[in-house]
Amino acid sequence: MTEQIGFFDAIYTQRAIRHLKPDPVPREIIERLIEAATKAPSGGNSQGWKFLVITDPDTKAKIAEYYFRVWEKSYGSQNPTPPSVQDHVLSSAQYLADHMAEVPVLLMACIQHDGSPSTMTRGSSIYPAVQNILLAARALGLGSAITTMHKQYEDEIKALLGIPENVETAALLPIGYPQDGYKYGPTRRAPVSEVTSWEKWDES
Repeated sequence: MTEQIGFFDAIYTQRAIRHLKPDPVPREIIERLIEAATKAPSGGNSQGWKFLVITDPDTKAKIAEYYFRVWEKSYGSQNPTPPSVQDHVLSSAQYLADHMAEVPVLLMACIQHDGSPSTMTRGSSIYPAVQNILLAARALGLGSAITTMHKQYEDEIKALLGIPENVETAALLPIGYPQDGYKYGPTRRAPVSEVTSWEKWDES
């Protein structure tokens, strides 16, 4: 475990790290990540989040198989015109798709719902919790990334993991220690002036 870092240091240097060592992550560290998640706000303080920690090799292999199918259909050999992605991002994401089963911990973030139609806002309270996990992972020297490709196999994933009907998976977080040569930020992002309007929308 690394020594603690400052709040803004974590925000400014947290980035997707997909090259992860197979070394096990202690249970107490995973529980600390989840505890950080539960400190996030949620609509009406409903706290409908649930987290599945997956370390069983056979289960990870099956999830990795679903993930790889979607990757190949979206970005790989099955798609002659894949979406345009920066080369270094594509390479990193390809590595994760190829090696998902070797990641020591897969953390599935889920949200209970009321059965209403699935929309962008239904269950969106899970995402502040997911961000807390990513920041806590950064603070503790772990790498991770938010992924959602498994969602194309939602029914199969839920059956595999025994997830009830009134719970939706929201994100799959691969968690482990970064491989040598892969490190945290700083990240490159558009400046505030390019993404902010004041009072009314400004398309200039």
